[in-house]
Amino acid sequence: MVYDWDGRRTRRIQMLRFIGALAIPALLLGSAIAAVEWTHSSTSTLQSKGGRY
Repeated sequence: MVYDWDGRRTRRIQMLRFIGALAIPALLLGSAIAAVEWTHSSTSTLQSKGGRY
């Protein structure tokens, strides 16, 4: 019985590509959400201090 190293390698590469394809949009979405929260929190703290920045 011969082990199919090439088939396993191909499957591994396909899985890595699939996970990478899912990870990139997740990171972008997380960054966008964090940016929105950061801008909302920074404007609210500046307004509460009453200073002009």
